[in-house]
Amino acid sequence: MSDLDLNTRAQIILAAKERFLHYGYPKTTMAEVAADCNMSPGNLYRYFKGKLDIAIEIAREESIMTVDRLRPLIDCPVRSAQERLEEVMFSGLRESFHKLENKPKAVELAQIVSSQRPRFLLESLRRERRVIAIVLDYGRKTGEFVVHDISRTAATLQAATMKYHYPQLFTHQTLQDLEVELSEMLKLFFSGLVNNDHLETEVTLPNTLSL
Repeated sequence: MSDLDLNTRAQIILAAKERFLHYGYPKTTMAEVAADCNMSPGNLYRYFKGKLDIAIEIAREESIMTVDRLRPLIDCPVRSAQERLEEVMFSGLRESFHKLENKPKAVELAQIVSSQRPRFLLESLRRERRVIAIVLDYGRKTGEFVVHDISRTAATLQAATMKYHYPQLFTHQTLQDLEVELSEMLKLFFSGLVNNDHLETEVTLPNTLSL
């Protein structure tokens, strides 16, 4: 795909995102998005088969950017594996909560994409699960965590904390209440994960897993 085509796709995604978040996904038409981009509806369909395909790209970009923003947290040399995992979980909760707070159209868009394209949801979950796996792998190497199966443990933690990844899809609780709950959840998780015999030594190891 040429640079011109890539720029055009980016323009379409941006225009659609603005309309989805303002008017809502159901009330937005492809013709309106095309008009915002100064192109014909026919030309718009050259880049996207339908409105849902644009919504998926919007959600995919958000998911990738979220994971990219977590990279400094999982690579921080002064934090233990437990601290890294806590930072990842709380950062994800806060970012998601503030992104969706008082934005019903954003919640609506997330629900539509998740329900109509479950394969995309699985893709996003795999991307987020990879972040957890990287931290678990680091903790196992330093001796801080006792983990026999990193993939399964990462999947278990992700499933147990799903509510805190997309809070407004599950609850109307305040951020403060959610943070208290998440803290208690992580305490339970760490009670079965942390190696109590591990001596607190400053260890710097490379992450062998990649996002």
